[in-house]
Amino acid sequence: MRKNLFLSFIGFLFLTLSACKNSAAPKTIVVNTSPEVTEVVFEKSQKMSMEIGGMVCAMGCAAVIEKNLNNTKGIIAAKVDFETQKATLIFDAASLTPTQVTEVVLNTGEAYAVNSFELLD
Repeated sequence: MRKNLFLSFIGFLFLTLSACKNSAAPKTIVVNTSPEVTEVVFEKSQKMSMEIGGMVCAMGCAAVIEKNLNNTKGIIAAKVDFETQKATLIFDAASLTPTQVTEVVLNTGEAYAVNSFELLD
């Protein structure tokens, strides 16, 4: 009985960890730390909502997509909600197009898809 319970736990743990595998490539971010740069002004910010497919867990999938969005130059803020399978973000429309924003999600991992997106007021 104990052996079956232990094997079941190991199987569950394996499935959980393999489903949340981070397939994103490492990303290098360069930050300008010169004292002359004190403020960043975005000329034209745009709010956007995306429906994301392929997320199977909040801790791995949603967190990795959110991190990649927030680390992308031109994206001001991003939040990914695993429960609704949606991302809401604000980006600098002068430096990124909505298509480029969706490509960030697609490049995060081959399991993810952007089913739809909507520009918000």
